[in-house]
Amino acid sequence: MAETQVAKRYAKVLINTVDLSVVPSVIEELRAFARLMDSDRRLRLLFGSHIFSEEEKERALKEVLSYMKAKEETGRLLNLIITQGVLHALKDIITSAISLYEEKMKRVTAEVISPVPLKAEHIETLRSALGVLTNRDVQIDNRLDPSLIGGFIVKVGSTIYDSSLKGQLMLLRAELTK
Repeated sequence: MAETQVAKRYAKVLINTVDLSVVPSVIEELRAFARLMDSDRRLRLLFGSHIFSEEEKERALKEVLSYMKAKEETGRLLNLIITQGVLHALKDIITSAISLYEEKMKRVTAEVISPVPLKAEHIETLRSALGVLTNRDVQIDNRLDPSLIGGFIVKVGSTIYDSSLKGQLMLLRAELTK
């Protein structure tokens, strides 16, 4: 829970201090930095340990950001995250920042899980119906799960709409075993 609060706090810093038009590119640069940290153990040790001074970390961060050709805004946020010792929460910060950005832009991403890829006209119908329900611009992320047999599951935020055959069979089983 505390991890989530930390992530939300730094995500708010990003959203409130950076021009909204720049936020998507800063988020992408944060993702690239997170991938770099995942792939290089030495960088994790450098930025995550107390052995190195703040100045050494700052110099190293400048070099990494220069190599990445990152924006100044990304550098300021990463410097804050590293100096405050919350680099371990970077992925959660990115997730929270995406949520806050989409909320600010009145957008939402709906995850649609189906047994087969959805046709374009079905995606558009679903997008407009979800737009009416949520009063937001809806982006559709279609994932495949052949175990659903038929129908689909839609996840919008914490709300789940399950119209899959698998889900209906599970409900029927639960009713029959009562």
